[in-house]
Amino acid sequence: MSNGAPANAGTLRPSAALLAATAVWGATFVTVKDALEATDAFTFLAIRFAVGALASVALSKLFKEPRANVTRAALVLGLLLFGGYLLQTLGLERTTPARSAFVTGLTVIFVPFVAWRLERKRPPLRSFVAPFVALFGLQQLTSFRFDAELPAGDLFTLGCAFLYAFHIVLMGRYAKGFSPVAPPAQQGFSPVAPPAQQGLPVMRLTAGQLLVVAVLSTSCLPFIERRFASTPTVWFSIVFTGVVASALAIGAQAWAQRQLTSVRAAVIYSTEPVFAVLTVAALGHGLPGGPELRGGALILLAVLISEVPLGEILGRKAPSS
Repeated sequence: MSNGAPANAGTLRPSAALLAATAVWGATFVTVKDALEATDAFTFLAIRFAVGALASVALSKLFKEPRANVTRAALVLGLLLFGGYLLQTLGLERTTPARSAFVTGLTVIFVPFVAWRLERKRPPLRSFVAPFVALFGLQQLTSFRFDAELPAGDLFTLGCAFLYAFHIVLMGRYAKGFSPVAPPAQQGFSPVAPPAQQGLPVMRLTAGQLLVVAVLSTSCLPFIERRFASTPTVWFSIVFTGVVASALAIGAQAWAQRQLTSVRAAVIYSTEPVFAVLTVAALGHGLPGGPELRGGALILLAVLISEVPLGEILGRKAPSS
């Protein structure tokens, strides 16, 4: 199948799985915010990802996944994931949550270029149009305003977005069983992995990278002011984010990206703030206003654009025009 083909049954299920995982991540904002009032970020991350790694191992045995060497892939992905969390945390200490959300959303812009560099093949037209539409929607959603000088927190968060872009692209390549960098004439932008390519077992891959994040988060604890209050709210947040938002959602991410392009995945990820706003509204903390609704609509439009073969449509119309 060429990458210009519209979405079909081959991409519908992985797209739905990725959208469900993104909805879970968007719903965790309120839960994590409440937990961080009683514990420091790195203690929370260390316990959360340790729980997630254990849950992933259990799910791998439940699904009877084949044994495979995931060490290298898990180490690379875990380092990128931890680096993203670290820079995002440093950025949040120096900027507002709205600015952090917008700058982190630049990931969707970086992904096509990272994929182009690693896969050595230019993505189709919609892979550049959809991310910019999503970014404009995110600007409306967060009410981000460009300043003459970027705060230091925005620069940290920009580094986070860059690492997340590499994580998304490499997650897809490792999950498909491809090497990180493709030969020039191979491994193009097909939305569905070739049938012969089985890829790595997704839950083992998930367990490995979550373990890396847990270990690195634990290694940071001697250098920070630690605090931890053992409350039902904290433990609910740890279990929910560890099992559902980490083991299940990142496992779903790996499985879905085995069958989707990294650009399409990144556009779907950009819906996370939409689900965050909907969660806040559902909990009775205020209904979204005009900018939030416009932003959400634009992000959803970007998801639709990512499924439409713009290059083929423009190519067919070119002779008549």
